[in-house]
Amino acid sequence: MTIQPFRSDQELLKFSRAFLRVLVQNFRKDISICLTADKARSHAYFPALMTCIAFMDFLSGLYAGKLEGHGLKELKSYAAKFMNRSNYGSLQLETLYEMFRHKLAHLGYLPVVFDTATKPTKFVGQPPRRITLIVYASRRKHPIEIEDLTAQRSVKKRKHYPSWGVSYNCIVRISVKHFQTDIIKSIYGHSGYLRALEAAPNIRHHFAACMRVYFPP
Repeated sequence: MTIQPFRSDQELLKFSRAFLRVLVQNFRKDISICLTADKARSHAYFPALMTCIAFMDFLSGLYAGKLEGHGLKELKSYAAKFMNRSNYGSLQLETLYEMFRHKLAHLGYLPVVFDTATKPTKFVGQPPRRITLIVYASRRKHPIEIEDLTAQRSVKKRKHYPSWGVSYNCIVRISVKHFQTDIIKSIYGHSGYLRALEAAPNIRHHFAACMRVYFPP
């Protein structure tokens, strides 16, 4: 295993601190822009959410040592190592990845209701859920809350919405601000990614491998 293009661990660590600092600065800026209300007091919720998921996805790739070909498995591994497991458990991450990351990346917008039954291999052991989403710009007690309802409800009819009933039995509430804070903490926390990078040679090898892809010679 090699840490090229770095000539020493010290050089790699110095670079990694600067590299992550720039990424976090840009991450803060982008989320700040998204969460700045317009004249109608509305926010760019979906771009903010996509930015959070994409940044966490990138960090999970650094940790795994591959920026291509990684996915939910690596995201779960990163969260289990560096984030609060009670807030970022399997169900929360599967919902983030399958409902939000994929749908936003491919459609640009989320469906009014996401039916987990359409992903039978992804939500194994879970009851079928028809999920609707509420995104908050403000910080809440939990970054991701999943509320299963005792009875189905119907999406209220609005302009441009269909006249037929669209039902849901689960509400997912996401605080973008809390999510953003937790991602940054996963890097700089006492048991965060940067500390692991400083302590573990294999994690430094993974970082170097990603830099060879990110900055091709």
